[in-house]
Amino acid sequence: MSIIEGDAFNTGLPAGDFDLVHVRFLFAPVGRDAELLTEVLRLVRPGGIIATQEPDASCWNVAPPDPSWTKLKMAILAAFRAGGGDFDAGCRTFGMLRAAGLRQVSQCNAVLAVTGTHPYKKLPLQFAASLRNRIIEGGFLSEPQLDGCLADAAAVAEDPGSVMTTFIVTQVAGQKAS
Repeated sequence: MSIIEGDAFNTGLPAGDFDLVHVRFLFAPVGRDAELLTEVLRLVRPGGIIATQEPDASCWNVAPPDPSWTKLKMAILAAFRAGGGDFDAGCRTFGMLRAAGLRQVSQCNAVLAVTGTHPYKKLPLQFAASLRNRIIEGGFLSEPQLDGCLADAAAVAEDPGSVMTTFIVTQVAGQKAS
């Protein structure tokens, strides 16, 4: 077994050489669905399986509800879109695989409820840190607004009485026609 680093849109790997091609969180950040799907279809052999895992933010929430946390989530999603991506790519992968002619397309969704001081509750803080410039430059939040939301979201993450539901991870798979 080996790991190869390369271009997901033009892997240079042999066509039809794989029984399984798995794509995880590549449709969401890049927003080049047709190109990526074309390469994935090229790589899998007839009768082989294509499997995807992509996010869907519809369940990504916190209880009790917190306005700052919600503002931060909205800014993260908007910054994702501004960069050409779509955090809700998981909402369309089932349809993409069906439209591409795959058979027996199925979908399974996974979502967790994290409690206490589970480290996953800090995920919005990490996303916002990596998207900080895009959030501010895109006008989704001003720098003081972002800093306030980050402080409030950090308090929510540290609150053992809050519960965060994660974003949905859609798991979609289908078989390439023989």
